[in-house]
Amino acid sequence: MGDHSKKILAMALLVGALLAPFVFFSTPMKAWENPHSALLVLQNAMYPIERLWQVAASGVSHTWQRYIGLSEAANQNLKLRSQLAAMQSRIMDYDEQVQETGRLRKLLGFSGRSDKRLIAAEVIGHNELGQFESIRITRGSSDGVRVGMPVVAADGVVGKVIRTGMHFSDVQLLVDHDFHLDVLLQRTRVRGVLSGAAHTHCTLQLHKRVEIRIGDTLITSGIVGGFPKGLPVGRVMRITYETDNVAQSVTVEPWVDHNRLEEVMIIFSPDPELEKIANAAGPKWLDEALNMQGR
Repeated sequence: MGDHSKKILAMALLVGALLAPFVFFSTPMKAWENPHSALLVLQNAMYPIERLWQVAASGVSHTWQRYIGLSEAANQNLKLRSQLAAMQSRIMDYDEQVQETGRLRKLLGFSGRSDKRLIAAEVIGHNELGQFESIRITRGSSDGVRVGMPVVAADGVVGKVIRTGMHFSDVQLLVDHDFHLDVLLQRTRVRGVLSGAAHTHCTLQLHKRVEIRIGDTLITSGIVGGFPKGLPVGRVMRITYETDNVAQSVTVEPWVDHNRLEEVMIIFSPDPELEKIANAAGPKWLDEALNMQGR
């Protein structure tokens, strides 16, 4: 037998093997069929192939259905993830708007309690002046802001305008080591001068006989510095006694966390003393002082 004949025979056998299950599967058998008939014998012989074919066909069908199901699930998963991301973005925007609205309401509530003219500003920078603990805000001389004007937030005192540009101002913070503020102990009405210290706290020196407690609140005295009386300043955190046994050093935590400030209010009530210095020294007095310190 030649190679060509062998190829034809092999192809015929392969086709026959593939078609045989369909032929025998579809051949009807009668209940009274002779058990020794050639067709039945052949079907019995072909049963393993029939079973294998059924298992393979069932596996392929199940795999295909599972693939289709997984593809649909994957598409739905991607769609749900996209919708979830959009919803999360909207929720974040909503939360941000709620927080901003809350902050502005508190500022408006403060402005409603004050008889002074106020103007709102956004915080756009921190520590713009290397020698000072400061923030930069979005109001300047074009808005009528002048050196020495008090700056507050809804929670209390922030600091004081130390330099103005046309459309911005730098604010010296309450915690700056060169910042001093006349304050009252709200409970006992004792006066003292608060000084900035340690970037996050302030200190107050009092006579040892002054009654003071942890948690006491300090407010502005309204006597010097341009700040109206009664503004919240901070609370007493720690009390230590000096070695001379005459004074006590009080550590004060400001009510306002300047690291989280986003909006502030400027009070149009400049510090007269600081304004005198600025007027006498000229508009560039602070720049010249900073240059001298940097040498």
